[in-house]
Amino acid sequence: MEELEQNPLETRANKEKVKRFRVTTAEVKAIEKKAAKAGLSFSEYCRRAALDKPIVELIPPDLRRQISTAGNNLNQLTRLANAGKLGGASVETLNELLTRLLETLK
Repeated sequence: MEELEQNPLETRANKEKVKRFRVTTAEVKAIEKKAAKAGLSFSEYCRRAALDKPIVELIPPDLRRQISTAGNNLNQLTRLANAGKLGGASVETLNELLTRLLETLK
């Protein structure tokens, strides 16, 4: 697929073409819901979907805070394990848990 050049200065004023397409009320609601989850406008969501650009769903702030707290706790446990001050859990196990948590955040 042909890659489009990204122009960081591209704003609404630069987009002079308006295209219309037909959708049902249910489809509009579904697209609006997905756009909101990604933190995008309806138009930007549709553009990205049509151009096969990445669309990433935002993590809700409460969940992000919980994951961050868990990550901090795992990091502290890993430091204790590396210092030999933590019995019962291996360093490898803690590092694996931390790595999986960080991958989840990406």
